[in-house]
Amino acid sequence: MIAHAARDWLAELHLVAAGCGLTTVPASLAPAAPPGVRILSVRGGPEERRRLVLARLPHPLPEPAARLADALRAAAADLDEPA
Repeated sequence: MIAHAARDWLAELHLVAAGCGLTTVPASLAPAAPPGVRILSVRGGPEERRRLVLARLPHPLPEPAARLADALRAAAADLDEPA
């Protein structure tokens, strides 16, 4: 049962610190864990996948923004390809 949900890892870590459950976080966030929150490595389970969403206005993108969007799509496609 999910009683609480948050859209960012820092909020999730603070819910954990408040005793409201547990969460997964990338290893890079371990130093940001609030006092009392213990970060454990999980091995052998399925890899967690997250979505990256590019939000924009509905009109044509300016050239720099279009290049950034293309680079993000290419990077995401590279991550989806098997190693």
